[in-house]
Amino acid sequence: MRIFRKNNFRWLSVVTVLLLSPYVKGQVVFNNNLDQITSDVCTGTSKKLVVSTINGTCSPYAGNINSVVFTWQVETSPGVWQNTSTFPISGITYNVEQRINAGGTVISSILTVNVAYGTNEATWNYRVLAQGSGGCPVATSLNEAIAVKKNRWLGTISSAWNDPANWSCNRVPSAISSAIILPATNNPVITINAAAKEVILQPGSFLTLNSGYNLTVSGPITVVGDGNFTVQNNANLLQSTYTGSNSGPIHVARNSSALMRQDYTLWSSPVSGQNLLNFSPLTLTSRFYEYNTTTNLFNAVNPSATAFQTGKGYLIRTPNNHPTTPTIWTGQFTGVPNNGDITLSLVNGGAGFRFNAIGNPYPSPVKMSTFVNANSTKITGTLYFWRKTNSAATDPGYCTWTLAGFVSNGESQVVNPNGILRTGQGFIVELINNETNVLFNNSMRVANNANQFFKTTSESDELVGDKFCLNITSASGAKNQMLLGYFDVATNDVDFAIDGKAIEAASVSLSTLIGGEKYLIEGRAPFQNEDVVPLYFNTDSAGQFTISVERLEGLFSGSQAIYLKDKLTNVLHNLKAGDYVFTSEAGEFQNRFEVKYTDASLANEAFELNPANSVIAYNNSGTLTIKSYKTDLQEVKVFDVQGRLLVERKNINTAVLDLPMSRQHQILLVQILTQSGERVTKKIVY
Repeated sequence: MRIFRKNNFRWLSVVTVLLLSPYVKGQVVFNNNLDQITSDVCTGTSKKLVVSTINGTCSPYAGNINSVVFTWQVETSPGVWQNTSTFPISGITYNVEQRINAGGTVISSILTVNVAYGTNEATWNYRVLAQGSGGCPVATSLNEAIAVKKNRWLGTISSAWNDPANWSCNRVPSAISSAIILPATNNPVITINAAAKEVILQPGSFLTLNSGYNLTVSGPITVVGDGNFTVQNNANLLQSTYTGSNSGPIHVARNSSALMRQDYTLWSSPVSGQNLLNFSPLTLTSRFYEYNTTTNLFNAVNPSATAFQTGKGYLIRTPNNHPTTPTIWTGQFTGVPNNGDITLSLVNGGAGFRFNAIGNPYPSPVKMSTFVNANSTKITGTLYFWRKTNSAATDPGYCTWTLAGFVSNGESQVVNPNGILRTGQGFIVELINNETNVLFNNSMRVANNANQFFKTTSESDELVGDKFCLNITSASGAKNQMLLGYFDVATNDVDFAIDGKAIEAASVSLSTLIGGEKYLIEGRAPFQNEDVVPLYFNTDSAGQFTISVERLEGLFSGSQAIYLKDKLTNVLHNLKAGDYVFTSEAGEFQNRFEVKYTDASLANEAFELNPANSVIAYNNSGTLTIKSYKTDLQEVKVFDVQGRLLVERKNINTAVLDLPMSRQHQILLVQILTQSGERVTKKIVY
């Protein structure tokens, strides 16, 4: 104790010296400080900031590094610092840990700055305060900053979007990370199905989405200045989860069907701000049209003063220098890509005047069934597509689609779209009741890369059932098609999105009548073979016509027969055995034809040998005998009820033909052509 008292003054003197020395200034000494630099930190990554201190001398801190308290701070405005624990930054979280070395002489504080993918770009400056317990002074570290950076295209290796080495963060963008496109020696080209949180094109940059691929962006698309983003034909830009707006123009290429000069396409723009004339500058200015609901006619519009209205369809003729042979024309839309919820106002003129030309408003395909079901209280559910060669032919202009299926108008370059509205595709719908609008939204958009309008795909939501199509063709080449089907969800009355009304009066047509209106597509209650379906037939000109069957599905792809009853000639013809040829005067015929599925005459077999019939066929004691009473026979074909050809004879040139048939007790269909051109089909039990 004496020694302590004796040396007390000297001890105080030493403390005074230590307090004034640089080594112990502030008591807490940083032997590893922050770097006073700024580091780029990519979104989706983290950055560690580390400081450490050694023993201080302020009692009770001296020799007890466990007593040091670290407080990390961020500079929120110049010279203003706030604790990281109380100042939140969107997208940034922190982890703090302390470590002590094995000798117990050094304590470290580690701040991990976690930067989420969606964090905005900004620079944040950090420091730490360190204080020993017992009233020791606070020590302040140096500063160190992080610059939050999104993934940038550098193009240092190639133009491959999917090469991580081409990106500043050394990773390919994904659905949760952004993509900023900078001018580069190698401009990016997307040749995979790609995704990004957002896409930003800086001035002077280029981005190409190649044909056959999809880019799905879960945020906005921004094109700054002269940035150039091109979506090639058959490529798709999707934004399913983001419903906001985009900024800046992109270019969307779209191929037409193979068209001839003076043919028309019903177009709809996938971007906003596209002028009609700029879209097709070589089309005659008098050949741009919009649909007039009140007259059901197309009216010419001034293309130089008209921009595509979002979701509206416009009928535009091919450029005036287009080839006269079927050739694909590529149009290019330029404008801000449409996205999100779109409500299109339409015209409702009452019964018969509710048709409107609309179109796919997005730079990606739309699924027809999703669009139709979303508008189930607004439209009939039938979609009409224009496809007509601008010539003297009198084919109808429209193809027709419902959930029951697709029917062609018989024109060339028409392929079943199988439930997909292509980018740029216009079409016609009919409103119901007092409705005046239709809706589009991102849930209707799909990643489908078929090559052109009316292209077959695997996206179809057509109803599964028993169905077939009937084709009618005139000798002059006019043609049309109808569909008849049987479905579990259908009735024999008008069903939403199943029954498809005829939109126009064709020069030659087969249809059914429901409630006095003509339908090219009819869905009926589940199949019963006793069903009889009356057909409506009309023709503008007298002549010879052919009715045939195709696209057999369900029961009809098997052994189930399809009979056409011609009540005028009293002929019952199995269409699966061959086409039915007949003649007719011009006019409308509601009662001449009907479709049946059984033949009551088979139960009491007997073809009368009646010379009043111009041609007969009968079982003549094991020989099939065909006899013509007016002119010689030219050609005979014999089919079984499944439509398989059993026997064929040509250039007969006699009035009677005997054909030995090895198998008996079967139903045969005999198709006969005479020298005079008369073609009939007879059915016998052999």
